[in-house]
Order: sequence, then C-alpha cells, then structure tokens
Amino acid sequence: MKTITTLTLILISFNLWAFSSYPSTVPALNIRNSHEINSQVFRSSQPAKLVQEIVDFNFTDVVIFKNEVKDEVQKQVQFLNTHQVKTHHIAFPWKDITDPEATCLQVIEALKIIKRVQHKGGKVLFHCTAGEDRTGLLAGLLRMKHEGLSLEEAFSDEMCAKGYADGNPKKPFTVTNPIHAGLTPLFVALAQKIEAGESLSAASCRGIVLKKTSLRCRK
Repeated sequence: MKTITTLTLILISFNLWAFSSYPSTVPALNIRNSHEINSQVFRSSQPAKLVQEIVDFNFTDVVIFKNEVKDEVQKQVQFLNTHQVKTHHIAFPWKDITDPEATCLQVIEALKIIKRVQHKGGKVLFHCTAGEDRTGLLAGLLRMKHEGLSLEEAFSDEMCAKGYADGNPKKPFTVTNPIHAGLTPLFVALAQKIEAGESLSAASCRGIVLKKTSLRCRK
C-alpha cells in the first residue's frame, strides 16, 4: 500500500508540473509563463484553451518545441493554421536524450526559424509544455547570442528565474534529475560555443558530447 501511495504522489506531482505556476509578464497575454525576449520574440507555456490569444496578439509564427501528447499539438496547429498563423513543430524531448547530435540539430532548427521570422519582420512565440525547461534552454541561448549574456547569467536570470529545473521548487526529482542529466549538459555545450565566438549551426552539433555538469539553479 505504501508503494502505491508513493507512486501516486509522484504521478500527481508530475502532472501538476506540466502546468506552469508562473504568471505572464506580458500585458494582454494570459498564457502562463509568457515573457518578452525582445519586441519580436516571446516565450510561454503551451496556450491550451487560450490559443486565441496568439491570434489576437498578432503573432505571425509559433514554434512548438515539444513532443506530441494526446493530440494537443495537432489541435493547436489546426487552429492556428485556420487563422493564418504559421506553425513550426519540433518534437524536442525533455528527457532521455539518446542522440545528442540529433537533439542539438533540433535546437539549431528552432533558432534558425526564430531568426528567419525576425528578418522577415514577423513576431514569434515559442513554447514547450510548462514553458520552463525546453523553452528555457532556447531562451537562454537566444539571450546569449543577442544580448551577450554569459552562460551563468543566462542560466540564472533567464532559465532558473522562470522555472527551469529546480528553479521551480515545485518540481519533483523525477523531473529535475532527467533535466540535469540531458538538457542542462546540452545547454552548457552550446552556451560554451557561443562564449567561444562560434555562430551556432549544424556544424556545431557534429560529434557534440554532453558532459555531466554541476550547474544547478538551487545549490
């Protein structure tokens, strides 16, 4: 009975984590964990029932940076396409990164899409599920590239501050441990390339090695 109770509590904690408790800081956007990177680029959690706000906010593009779960991505894509909002689905995992190079290429693809939208004068929103981990990784790299933030500044000020891994104290270890085993080493590897002056491209992913890191939001 004790084992069943413990497992139930873990599952409840995991499901609660999927919905961010962080409020929006963007006027007119009620989608949880919405924040402005710059006037053309925004991050958030998944819009769910507030998907109409994406249309009302005049986003031209949305990058859905997550794997499909219960047809939620498909439903969002169908809705936005009928309202002339271009969608880009990249099935990026939050754990179990078994092919670092392929996962790295997904990050590069997302960054290229965002850059292309900016050059065309559009406005783009990118999100995963809670808008904290996968979204945080992208946001941290973007701010390093465009604002010159250091690896540590991007991790602390952009990622941890908006719920990345144990930056959100409500996340169970069943979520934070896999994140620190996969996403955090991937962020560090790409962030170090930016700090070395490298323009991230597909070449940046060739032979990429994810090394264990002690980088944490909470010491």
